[in-house]
Amino acid sequence: MFDMKKVGRQIAQFRKDNKITQMKLADQLGVSFQAISNWERGETMPDISKLPELAEIFNVSIDEILDNGKGIKLINNIIENNQQESPIQLEVQTEEFINVAPLLDIDLADLVYKNIQDDLSAIETSLLAPYISKEIIDESAKKEFESNGIKALTSMAPYISKEIIDESAKKEFESSGIKALTSMAPYISKEIIDESAKKEFEMNGIKGLTSMAPFISKEMIDECAKKESELNGIKALTSMAPFISKEVIDECAKKEFEMNGIKGLTSMAPFISKEAIDEYAKKEFELNGIKSLVSMAPFISKDVLSNCSRKSYELHGISSLTAICPFIDKDLINEISLDAISKKGISEISSLIPFIDTKFLINR
Repeated sequence: MFDMKKVGRQIAQFRKDNKITQMKLADQLGVSFQAISNWERGETMPDISKLPELAEIFNVSIDEILDNGKGIKLINNIIENNQQESPIQLEVQTEEFINVAPLLDIDLADLVYKNIQDDLSAIETSLLAPYISKEIIDESAKKEFESNGIKALTSMAPYISKEIIDESAKKEFESSGIKALTSMAPYISKEIIDESAKKEFEMNGIKGLTSMAPFISKEMIDECAKKESELNGIKALTSMAPFISKEVIDECAKKEFEMNGIKGLTSMAPFISKEAIDEYAKKEFELNGIKSLVSMAPFISKDVLSNCSRKSYELHGISSLTAICPFIDKDLINEISLDAISKKGISEISSLIPFIDTKFLINR
């Protein structure tokens, strides 16, 4: 594209050479003072219709104003054609148009686009997208999709209408599944994503939704999670766990616990609420003793684990704590050890020696 900074400097220099103020030049061209200021700072470019007027005021060629940048030939042809009554007929090369497009209004850009000799790639169309109409972009998007699939639309996605994107997403899903929609997911409507997610779940289960999880609605993910848990247990939710609501995870955890006990919750433990885990730990302990808590011990609260350990010691002696010792508070182990020694002697604590603070015992 034209170097706007260079063009801006050219305009500013020609204006000064002709001793014309920005305000006077704005009046002569019928534009705002701010427009002239923006041109000269290289923030915007003059519309192509203003170039002949600028050239006449400065008594220079359009080529000089544009610093002989790429696309000069096309600009001169457009200006010449615009002065005729017949429709524009040009031999346009893609690179030329990309350079000139910022100077054209949408109607003129569309006319020039239709005269391009080459088939434009999606990348080239994305460069032109800010300057051409929605209708032309959508038509180009349809052709690109038919040839190369939805992934090819990524570069021009911000300029394609929602209708075309959603239509393409539906077709892509039908042929390639939900995973194929990932690159375009931010531009696809929530309704289409959820509709596709529902179908994908029915075909491949919840694991099929992983790649699109950040874009699927919470409601749809929760609905699928409940069904998956009923069919295959809570373990099947692991890959999607970060996207499932806490309420649904706890609900599924409750059902899993009722069927398989606390060991069935291990794979999902990091995602189950602390309150739920503690509740199930208490129940599991009452049913199957302290040993049954080992697999979930890292996730059970210190208070619940300590209370269960005390009860186990009281009911079954200190040896019942061996498996759970790595997770019990050190002070509690020392306290229970002292009590066991006082009642049955030092040999009583032999199984716990690796976990006892021997200095503590010596000092006692």
